[in-house]
Amino acid sequence: MANWLISAIDGVALVYAILFFPAPFFWLIMHTGIHFWRRFGNRAFWMALPIWGFIGAGLVLGRHTLFAERVGRNPLSWFMGLLLLGIVVWIDRQVLHEFSVRRLVGMPELSPARYPGGVVRSGIYAHLRHPRYVEYMLTFLGLALLTGAVGIFLLAIVTILLYLIVAPLEERELREHYGADYEAYTRAVPRFVPRLWRKAKPQMST
Repeated sequence: MANWLISAIDGVALVYAILFFPAPFFWLIMHTGIHFWRRFGNRAFWMALPIWGFIGAGLVLGRHTLFAERVGRNPLSWFMGLLLLGIVVWIDRQVLHEFSVRRLVGMPELSPARYPGGVVRSGIYAHLRHPRYVEYMLTFLGLALLTGAVGIFLLAIVTILLYLIVAPLEERELREHYGADYEAYTRAVPRFVPRLWRKAKPQMST
């Protein structure tokens, strides 16, 4: 494969990592102390700057180490990587169709009085409780397959583990806010993997 194409894919993977790898760390901090952070409202988003700055700088400085070791790539790994990214594009379109930008960045969670979240009962949220998290996980896996970089695979694993922690914390807050209705939603709709063998009943979204 041409060196320029490999470099381009590596560049995309690095930029994506800088932009999105810090996100679950931010939400882990927010969700573990949500009642404290809500005192600051949208000003709590300033907490994101040092997190993104510190992690982003580390990724930039360690970029050569990130791509130093690679696993072998073949037509199957290329196909699977492109397939995962294609699924990501589809999920992203479905999420944007259902949610506003303000809700996507989490404003209702930090300022519920100012930005009431409301209830979404249609689209992809009738099949998955956290399609955005699935999107981020699949993107890292797809980029790992395309680059073959062991470092990107490690970032993908850490991202998946973090969202496995963040999602239940977010759901705890939603149970407090929506009560029995959200509890019924969690029983009807899977967290990350859709039930392909039967149609999920749309109840409520996160």
